[in-house]
Amino acid sequence: MILADTSIWIEFFKSNPDFVDEMESILENKKVITIEPIFAELLYGSKNDKERKKINAYWKVLPRINFSEGSFIEAAYFSNKSNYPNVGIGIIDSILCKATIENKYLIWTLDKKILKNLGKQFLYKA
Repeated sequence: MILADTSIWIEFFKSNPDFVDEMESILENKKVITIEPIFAELLYGSKNDKERKKINAYWKVLPRINFSEGSFIEAAYFSNKSNYPNVGIGIIDSILCKATIENKYLIWTLDKKILKNLGKQFLYKA
């Protein structure tokens, strides 16, 4: 499964041709999984009802990684253990990295800090 980061969804929703075909392909093949913080970020940055409806439509149908009470605390411990605060990886991205590693998924991201610090075996290359 592939966890598409917020940065990828943004490019997809902007219809950036460098991302649309690949995202459509992995969506059609049911290879995309998500987690609540990604869609919270997307909704936070949405500008109007049309954008929110589009974001919600994907949120309703995609499989999700469990995000439960204590997830932020666990991510903080994971982040400190992984030295993420010292390389500029914040708590939301720590949650994504932790979920990717624990579930043996791939993450598709444009985040340079994640790309530099997360093992290559966890990075999706389109």
